[in-house]
Amino acid sequence: MKKIIVLALTAILILTGCSDSNNEFTPVIATVSVTGDAENTGSYPEETEPYPEELSEPSPAETESEPEILPPYFTSDTLQEVTFYPYHDAVKRIGRYIKYKDAYYLSFTCSGVSFLMTGDRVEAAMTSNGNVYKDKQQCWVGVLINGELTKRFQLEPDENTYTLYDGEMLENAEVSIVKLTENPMATAGILTITANAEMIAPTPQKSLTIEFVGDSITCGYGNEAEGPSDGYNSAQQNGLETYGYYTAKALDAEYSLVAISGIGIISDCTTRKGVKEDYLLMPEVYDNSDTNFEMRRDIEPYTKWDFGSGSDIVVINLGTNDYTYTGSNEDLQSEFQDGYYKFIEQVRRANPEAEIICTLGILGSELYPRIEEAVRTYSKDTGDEHIHTFEFDYQDGENDGFGGDYHPTIKTHQKAAEQLTKYIRSLIK
Repeated sequence: MKKIIVLALTAILILTGCSDSNNEFTPVIATVSVTGDAENTGSYPEETEPYPEELSEPSPAETESEPEILPPYFTSDTLQEVTFYPYHDAVKRIGRYIKYKDAYYLSFTCSGVSFLMTGDRVEAAMTSNGNVYKDKQQCWVGVLINGELTKRFQLEPDENTYTLYDGEMLENAEVSIVKLTENPMATAGILTITANAEMIAPTPQKSLTIEFVGDSITCGYGNEAEGPSDGYNSAQQNGLETYGYYTAKALDAEYSLVAISGIGIISDCTTRKGVKEDYLLMPEVYDNSDTNFEMRRDIEPYTKWDFGSGSDIVVINLGTNDYTYTGSNEDLQSEFQDGYYKFIEQVRRANPEAEIICTLGILGSELYPRIEEAVRTYSKDTGDEHIHTFEFDYQDGENDGFGGDYHPTIKTHQKAAEQLTKYIRSLIK
């Protein structure tokens, strides 16, 4: 598909994300070639079957011409069809992402893009590799208009165009495309966004930034399931109904979720105490844009994530899966404590000014004393007074129910967010 787009531009520029921008623009004619490919990978879900052994990737479609990079603002006196790219300055990036073969892949739960629009229609060309996954491991995407979820759909395999909004004229509305499901499931790649609009501009950045680092709890595993017997089903996983998203919304903060079901500090979820499962650990994931994505494609070295100046607040909610390995064994718990100490060092290097909150408890607090000791020791060794411990209440299944595989329900996530929001407010005042 090829479009010729005539753009009238403003001279004002807001810098967003990690992109480089030019402050001076003149009207241009942009030739846009929409191309993309379906990428094939396996999955690493908790309590599901392992990756397919053999995966192949089709060759990317050939582009007719190199597209011009559109400037960050589009304005017109009349409705015009304008196409822009998710990795350019027309959008604000939400969470982590990785660029691969002409597509912008949303890496983790609630990763997405956002922009302001005055117009009556918007669609996105997207790609996914759902053909190599089972039905319950597909990728789901949500569309938000002014912060409200207005559409939710499953991505089909390969490249398709999806209508995000088609209706009455929106005036300066915030439009967001957000990945609802987690990192190891089928992917969500955005190729282009096309709008029938009078204005397109990036959404302004919020002043507070929070990063949530965790496992299946942070992902929202099974939070919309009818009960524990449902197990894992990506259709019942909604990142917009998690304690992290609720907390960020309550604090009016930019957010990023870095979470994978089953992941730990020294061991992933294992079915045998004392037998380590270390396929992919958080210390291997944290510094990179998307370790899982590139590992499945044998791409090395991994792409490092640009932390910029770091987040204002980092919430670490890890240890639940490590306990399936350590149990009550003192030596193994000491191994976890040492690993947690090193991970604090890693997080601090990336976020030099952040308040770091180390938490546990929604599915059990067995390793929380070890987390407290790791934080105390680190603070004593370094003099760092901006690292804290915070214990969540254990989920109340009798009154609030259970999600898939006994994971927290939406109601439990809401209660946890209320606790965490109150605690963060006490820190930042």
